[in-house]
Amino acid sequence: MLPEPFTPKFLTQLETLRLRTRKEFLGSHPGSYSSPRRGTSLEFADYRRYAPGDDLRYLDWGIYARSDRLYVKIFREEVDLFAYVFIDASASMAFPSREQKFLPATHVALALSYVILANHDHVKLHLLREQGSASPFYRGRRRMADCVDFATGANADGALDLAATLSGHLQRLRRPGKAILISDFLMPAAAYQQGLNLLRAFNLDIAAIQVLTRQEVDPDFPAGSLALIDSESQKEIRYQWNSNARRDYQARLAHHNLELKSFCHQSGIHYSLYVNDRDLSDFIFATLPAIGLFK
Repeated sequence: MLPEPFTPKFLTQLETLRLRTRKEFLGSHPGSYSSPRRGTSLEFADYRRYAPGDDLRYLDWGIYARSDRLYVKIFREEVDLFAYVFIDASASMAFPSREQKFLPATHVALALSYVILANHDHVKLHLLREQGSASPFYRGRRRMADCVDFATGANADGALDLAATLSGHLQRLRRPGKAILISDFLMPAAAYQQGLNLLRAFNLDIAAIQVLTRQEVDPDFPAGSLALIDSESQKEIRYQWNSNARRDYQARLAHHNLELKSFCHQSGIHYSLYVNDRDLSDFIFATLPAIGLFK
């Protein structure tokens, strides 16, 4: 059974999308991804001057009639795409609750997975945490239920060393493709930069989707003394909460998010922020195409 957001109407809308990728990835089966590699599919790419030995079937006689010059058509080859969806499953993704943060993150992952499956491409899901795990490759709409079982059946717990955890998953990677990292990215800048740079080193085309809760963006703590406990390290911090502290917190979070967005932009990584009280379909159909993730 699919989660509540995945109604038949929503699934039908997802089937209109195609994942955009900016690198060349070669698969072993026909698929819906249009590779920049020159091939012989039906998708026209460009013309070039005829050279002896070229296939005469691809001569454009219309251009010859107008210019008395021989040109051949070249095409983009349709190949399959391999996509890797990495979901942060550390303890911070369970704040303030698993249902408010981790599950919305999995819903974003599942929406992206369905787009990939509906286009007959391959998707593999990875849970990032101390004892992480990975699914097999899934292909075809019928495997959506497997994606749901794998992603939503997990708990979010433990600490996360992003680069070290990614390294363990990437050592088993055999095919280049699209990598989508879904996390709150509430970690030092050096930590997420090291992780994203590791994905870049594997020649993956990367998207980073930051998931936060409304409570993290706009905390509703009562004024007074607070005992804050880090969900991953269990370290306790005493904090005096008032209107000034709230403004300082929001300014620090905005600066952190801006640094993340700027790093992604400079590194050629798609970036977007999803706050859990936003409608999922609006995020998928309005925001993600706007940042170039879909076409």
